[in-house]
Amino acid sequence: MHTLSKLLSDKELVYLSLTYQGVDKKAIAKKLRFKDNRTHRYIEKRIFDKLSVYNWHNAFRRAFYLQLLDRQDFLLIDIQKEASTISTEITEILNSTEIDDKEKELVIYLALLSFQIKIEYSYLFKEKE
Repeated sequence: MHTLSKLLSDKELVYLSLTYQGVDKKAIAKKLRFKDNRTHRYIEKRIFDKLSVYNWHNAFRRAFYLQLLDRQDFLLIDIQKEASTISTEITEILNSTEIDDKEKELVIYLALLSFQIKIEYSYLFKEKE
């Protein structure tokens, strides 16, 4: 890991990596022992602020550029597995009664964007080998 890894705390680095891998927020909360959903918003804001970005796409790009994430860890994504995961996630979002339709659209958009980023980076990294 690059010396800039001190830019983010250990918990923020794990959160960044798990988010890039498409791990859902419930699993991240369990792994990092979050007390409530506000913790997600708080840690995401801190990551974005520290990386000087406004969304996950740019956060991932900046993290790879700064070598906060190791490209070797993400070279081999299983597209079928990722597609299945995103499909399940979207179904859960659509069936949720906890959020309104506008928020559902946004959450689905962000999930699809994350999926697209993984595929894009996977192909970019494979070409460099």
